Amino acid sequence: MKRATMRAVRCHRFAALGKDGKPLPTPSPIRDVLRIDHVPTPTIDSTHDRNNVLISAHYAGIQYPDFLQAQGLYQIKPPLPYTPGMDVVGLVVDKGSDVSDDRIRIGDRVYANTALCPSGGGGLGALAEMISVSSDAVFPVPDELHMSSVANLGRNYCAAYHSLKVIGNVGPGDLVLVD
Repeated sequence: MKRATMRAVRCHRFAALGKDGKPLPTPSPIRDVLRIDHVPTPTIDSTHDRNNVLISAHYAGIQYPDFLQAQGLYQIKPPLPYTPGMDVVGLVVDKGSDVSDDRIRIGDRVYANTALCPSGGGGLGALAEMISVSSDAVFPVPDELHMSSVANLGRNYCAAYHSLKVIGNVGPGDLVLVD
């Protein structure tokens, strides 16, 4: 039986910005702007969410962009209050009618990078017990990997890959120094 509400971390104000949107002389600690709230549990609506996947979260990644966003210093400032979190790993509990069984099945172990959702939004919602996300941002997690080892994949792997391959154009035979 699905619960009507779930727990989610919510950001109620930006730690580094005043009510007027201007920088504060001394930012508030992040713990002062976040709290665990009870919010409606997402569902898959057969009309509007045909390409979405509902994930029961087991692990969520928390990285520097999440911290910047809660301060109000990230390039995207979501309307308050919002549920932070760009990376989540868990089990598929429901899916829209346009999501093929060849790609994703109920019960699959998956990773979702909410920053990849076609609707944009800067990557939100992963710090909740359940999340409905576009199947375009959902990837299978192999059985041989523990789900906890995948939770920070988005920010860490993608940043490293971009730095090495796109910016650095590193290839076979190149020497890379990691400090």
